[in-house]
Amino acid sequence: MERVSPRVPLEASRQTYPQTFGRYTILGKLGSGGMADALLAMLDGGLGFQKVVVVKRMHASLGRDEHFVKMFLDEARLAAKLNHPNVVTTSEVGETDGQYFIAMEYLEGLSLDRIARRYIQGGDNVPLGLLLRALCDCLEGLHHAHELRDFDGTHLAVVHRDVTPSNLFVTSDGVAKVLDFGIAKAATQDEATRTGMLKGKLAYMAPEQFFSAPIDRRADLWSMGVVIWEMTTG
Repeated sequence: MERVSPRVPLEASRQTYPQTFGRYTILGKLGSGGMADALLAMLDGGLGFQKVVVVKRMHASLGRDEHFVKMFLDEARLAAKLNHPNVVTTSEVGETDGQYFIAMEYLEGLSLDRIARRYIQGGDNVPLGLLLRALCDCLEGLHHAHELRDFDGTHLAVVHRDVTPSNLFVTSDGVAKVLDFGIAKAATQDEATRTGMLKGKLAYMAPEQFFSAPIDRRADLWSMGVVIWEMTTG
């Protein structure tokens, strides 16, 4: 499998990097979503300790919208509770210069959709053994999230709501992890979904999620079923 090294992407190299952001040196932009940028960063922990991480930094323009701030903090609080080898690890949640951020582990490898695309472009399907191993890993990670309890033992009833090949990542050493709980739903969330706002990707969405009916972990299993069908049939 191709090894993705922590080099600054070409797009990012045309911007003004590196930048200082609290304890982090931002090396470049890895991607951007509706609520935050994913940034490649170097953590300077002092005493010569440095570590490459990914910083998910909320767009400054959204920092004045209480709804989006609560959504971002919901994600941060949930991410901080997740601790499993098949879920991306969060190391810090904070605010610097008026911008909220989540720091998480940097992963070398490829998302499942990019792996599939490369095989398809070569006229082949993803090897079944690789695929099933990756999907089993991701199901383990999802199960951890679904079973997650708060510190007082309260079941959090987490639903990822965006289980798609782009959020299933295979590292260069062959371990698969679930990414991006940014639109996950938990029983203890402070912020409810706004009326008329549909969260998730239509092609992978369970019917009850599409119709904005109450959902539980079964919606994630539906989405994973769609992923398995797509990957195994090509």
